Amino acid sequence: MKQKCAQKAFEMIKDGMAVGLGGGSTVALLIKEIEKQHLNIQAATPSQDTLKLCIQHHIPVLPLEMTGSLDIAFDGCDELDRELNALKSCGGIHTREKIAASMAKEYVLLADAGKWKEQLAFAYPVTLEVVRCALAYVERRLKEMGAKVTQRRSQGKAGLLVSDDGNYLLEAEFGQVQSVEKLALELDRMPGIVGHSLFYHIASKAVIAKTDGVEVVEAPWRE
Repeated sequence: MKQKCAQKAFEMIKDGMAVGLGGGSTVALLIKEIEKQHLNIQAATPSQDTLKLCIQHHIPVLPLEMTGSLDIAFDGCDELDRELNALKSCGGIHTREKIAASMAKEYVLLADAGKWKEQLAFAYPVTLEVVRCALAYVERRLKEMGAKVTQRRSQGKAGLLVSDDGNYLLEAEFGQVQSVEKLALELDRMPGIVGHSLFYHIASKAVIAKTDGVEVVEAPWRE
């Protein structure tokens, strides 16, 4: 299913485009397809893993900080709802991913049918990138909102895990969320939060891989 998803994504790319490439195994398959078909593009990516793959597969890469706009961008997700709101928590690079998404004329999420639900289940926590001096404040505010908050850590590192930009990562479990819009706005407005992994009304399309084929879904909020 991932190969079908990558193939459909490839069909959206035209020669000469500047293309955003996020993380995940489906994006990795898309990179291989771009090389295989000798498509002439330039890529920009928020992911160090994807950067390495682009170099390995001879795709020119633009530094994200030197890129102002993209023709199209592709990314994976952990959960996706019918309005194409998404959770992108696991990678911990959501701030950079949101920047790449905002650069793109079209931001396309790639997912299998198991991730696509009527509403977000919040089976994954919302990951938050937080500036260091705001750590205790943001933790307190999140708990006041009813979240169970943990600090992201790694077995291979002592202390808190930090983002590629040197900020702390927190995980907030909200349980049942009544309004995705309200939660996203509250997190957007909280001082100290650099970015969060809830993508509300950002994706313009999604490519959904199913056992019987691939469906391209347009975001209903754009109509």
